[in-house]
Amino acid sequence: MRKYLGLILIPALLLTACGGGGSSSSGGGGGGGGTPPPTQTITPPGAPNVEQIYVDGFTQTLTSPAVNTPYVTLQVCVPSTSTCQTIDHIEVDTGSVGLRIISSALTITLPAVTTTGAPGGNPLAECLQFADGSSWGSVNMADVTMPISGEKAAAVNVQVIGGAAAGTVTNAECQGVPENTVQTFGANGILGIGPFTNDCDSGGSCTPNINNQAANYFECPSPSTCAATTATLQQQLENVVTMFAKDNNGSIIELPPVGSSGAATVTGSLVFGINTETDNMLASNITELQTSSLSGYLTATLNGMSYPDSYLDSGSNGNFFTDSLTVCPGGPTATTGFYCPTSTVSEDATLSSPVGNGKLAANFSVANADTLFNDNPTFTAFSNLAGTNADPNSLDLGLPFFFGVNIYTGIENGASQPFFAY
Repeated sequence: MRKYLGLILIPALLLTACGGGGSSSSGGGGGGGGTPPPTQTITPPGAPNVEQIYVDGFTQTLTSPAVNTPYVTLQVCVPSTSTCQTIDHIEVDTGSVGLRIISSALTITLPAVTTTGAPGGNPLAECLQFADGSSWGSVNMADVTMPISGEKAAAVNVQVIGGAAAGTVTNAECQGVPENTVQTFGANGILGIGPFTNDCDSGGSCTPNINNQAANYFECPSPSTCAATTATLQQQLENVVTMFAKDNNGSIIELPPVGSSGAATVTGSLVFGINTETDNMLASNITELQTSSLSGYLTATLNGMSYPDSYLDSGSNGNFFTDSLTVCPGGPTATTGFYCPTSTVSEDATLSSPVGNGKLAANFSVANADTLFNDNPTFTAFSNLAGTNADPNSLDLGLPFFFGVNIYTGIENGASQPFFAY
């Protein structure tokens, strides 16, 4: 049984701190992950394995723009049919596993995954815990296509969040603030491409509430009667990347540098596969950090303190860690939870593998969040946004750490250890 990353995050809206997320910058922009390679290469989107990734605040839909939230567009279809829908603004998250779509963003009906297999079984639902809340929804099946690269995955289990077909559970069963709408989620869905093959137990069935796992499954004989149940390996949400025909062992997020004042929008690339194509080779100047096979954690050292629950998470919108830096007071911009130092602070961290010899500098900067937001109200990308963390043992390096540095996520596969690299 695997205890999966417990501090995965949904993107915060502009003026809300998540209390766990990661970010970094190099002051003048780029190099959030310590000393970057001499030249960053961003692969152009296209076949056979590269999608466009974009940070644009999702301003056409959200009341307040999302900050430091990377999105892709994908297509879902009723399995083995031409009944399809293209959905934009699906968040890309290296801190979770599985495709999840907000029900209001889905206009086609996907078949249900049942407890005993269709036809005749009871519908399956899932509660996924995030650091700042939880999402509840039914488990359905879809064929998934990445429209630019052409990568395809058939018969994928996906979570449809917030749909009436999922039934209901009590807050005790699905704890935390509900995040079941586009407004509360900050996206039309989330594509979890973290370092594991599925969202609960890659070795077998997912038993309810074991080892504080983030994912728990429920059987729903009727909308009003959902009860925790064991989900087989075939019923759990899979990492969509692992279901591609070739480029299925990991991914690379490639985003350009962002200056110290931020940027209105950012575009880059999401490259599928590692060492499977000429555009995704793990170069000799890239260091691999093997994570814990149980948690996906790395060990960080910062200001003489050890943070054994650390990770790189594109779904977090700032660097989140425990520090004596001044916390923003809140007020009109409601930035409580973010840090607001009087001047920009440079933080020199180190990431190391808990199971190997890899070690990397992970330097980043912390600017005044109130100043960033107030001086740049239309900006949606910041390389130096940081805040407090509910887990005192965690340095959560989120999307700002990805600006200017290509971040590799290696997915577990048999004897292969999951890893991050840059």
